[in-house]
Amino acid sequence: MVDPIEIILTMMIVGQVCIGVPILLSRVTTHAMNLPLALFLLASGVLALNSTVSSVLPTYYAVYTAVAFPALFMLCPSLWLYVHGLTADTSWRLHKRWLKQYALIIPALLISMVILFLPKEMHTAIFINDKEVNDPIVSTLLIGILIMMLLWLLQCVYTLLKIIRRLNLYRKKLKNIFSNHDKKDLSWMNWLLFIAVSVWVCSVVTVFSSSLFDQALFNSNTEMLLSVLLFWSITHFGLQQKPALARLGDDAISGDTSKIIKTDDNLINDHHCPTKKYQRSALDQTQSTRIATKINSAMEQDKLYLDPNLSLQKLSKHLNISPNYLSQTLNETLSVSFFDFVNQWRIEAAKPKILANSSTVLDVALEVGFNARSSFYKAFKQTTGLTPSEYRKHVKG
Repeated sequence: MVDPIEIILTMMIVGQVCIGVPILLSRVTTHAMNLPLALFLLASGVLALNSTVSSVLPTYYAVYTAVAFPALFMLCPSLWLYVHGLTADTSWRLHKRWLKQYALIIPALLISMVILFLPKEMHTAIFINDKEVNDPIVSTLLIGILIMMLLWLLQCVYTLLKIIRRLNLYRKKLKNIFSNHDKKDLSWMNWLLFIAVSVWVCSVVTVFSSSLFDQALFNSNTEMLLSVLLFWSITHFGLQQKPALARLGDDAISGDTSKIIKTDDNLINDHHCPTKKYQRSALDQTQSTRIATKINSAMEQDKLYLDPNLSLQKLSKHLNISPNYLSQTLNETLSVSFFDFVNQWRIEAAKPKILANSSTVLDVALEVGFNARSSFYKAFKQTTGLTPSEYRKHVKG
């Protein structure tokens, strides 16, 4: 008997895929990284249909398994390329070199061909009834599937580590360019990765527990529910997200020197060795000290920190100083990122307002240049070591 909950969850997944994939594909011309995201969504949707197809459409299950197996190897490279494109310093483009990321699909397709041409009785015995079949072709096929699954697990771990590292470096770079990170720091990617890993772990544990103990540790509804959350995260956040750094890099390439910020898609070098980042700079210590004075003066007299959209480019235009020189001065002379520097001024401006206690915390946050109450709380606690209410009690005794 077909589980009605499973059918409902399946319909939700199909609906999200049918809505999300066409929209993403329609945006490929403006933001090419939407293509790998569409592939990730499509492949995830195919894999999420496993239990439903086996119970509702058993006649087509052989065809399904032949399609689903290579789809498994589209997940990791597609997610990596999407994150790579979203965090790139210049507009991300489709290149032939990205095809090597999908190298494991080739042997997966060969295995799929073997699966597709297996006799129906043999396919049912292996993939549905989980019975042993004494046949050299079947033995070779199962060994091949086992090897590919181990390679897939290694690929998942490697991709996850690459994505985490990439996101960390991207967020560090944001702090050198923007004073507010709202809708730029890709915090939703943390949930997406967590849900994706949960779905994959659930699937792998279920397969191994079924094989070793003849009992699934998780039922199909658990996996389906996690899949629904995964697709919702992709369609809700992925469709709204735009690259934050790409325009800056494009300005550098086009020669718009009024907006140029030192950009390098090899983010690792910039942040692991900050002195190397500026080793070719013509800025000396005397000039850097003068620039530091001008920056502080702009904050104190012109109160630029009150602008919630203040960026390194805006500060550069205001002072008529190269963004690269400003960044170098902040990092080397003042030993602070642009983000932390601006927020320190905002917190200092907020302190008397907090003590006056005549406005709500949200109003104070907006008045001094923050975009959200949560970011204000975080910055205030980071700067003072206290929450706004704790600070008020501490000062007033």
